[in-house]
Amino acid sequence: MKTMIIDTSTSFLYVSFVDNNKEFFQKILKTPNNHSENLLNAIREGLSTHHLEVKDFTKIIIGIGPGSYTGLRVSTIIAKMFAWTSNIPLYTISSLDVIASGYYSTDGEYAVTSIAKKDYLYTRIVKIENGKYSLIADDRFVLAEQFNQEIASSKYHIIDENCFKFSASTIVELAKNEITDVKALVPNYLRKANT
Repeated sequence: MKTMIIDTSTSFLYVSFVDNNKEFFQKILKTPNNHSENLLNAIREGLSTHHLEVKDFTKIIIGIGPGSYTGLRVSTIIAKMFAWTSNIPLYTISSLDVIASGYYSTDGEYAVTSIAKKDYLYTRIVKIENGKYSLIADDRFVLAEQFNQEIASSKYHIIDENCFKFSASTIVELAKNEITDVKALVPNYLRKANT
């Protein structure tokens, strides 16, 4: 049961290959504005290193956003192409869960953020209790100042661009949204501010 995970929603490009919940290839690159040049090369490197073809995977998971417009388009097109041409089930997960997945093995409340544009953030608030995941606040596009005021009096662990941490096994566990119409899939661009 091999799974390919792709996320290009932030300045970080993340590609992971997992087999039976064990990661056997990982590529993390900080390549702002260059994901289109680097994503296929990262995937190709993993395939070549492990003597695999795309058709050897039984599942593809993509970080569906919110995040960079261009980054999301690149990874979505590639994931859709792989899923469609090789008849591989495609699953989506919030990119904010992808970039914070490495923290979710520890109980706590997490305010996950990534930079949207000047003065704005993408945000998600998650609680892990006794190892169980629950969503407190779904993905938002919000003024950074407003969000910081909202969480100022709370004890959230803040996950931002300075401390992303990935866990392939957690991503596989959380990615439950199977896409039935691959051709119709569009990223979660989330460009309207929540008030």
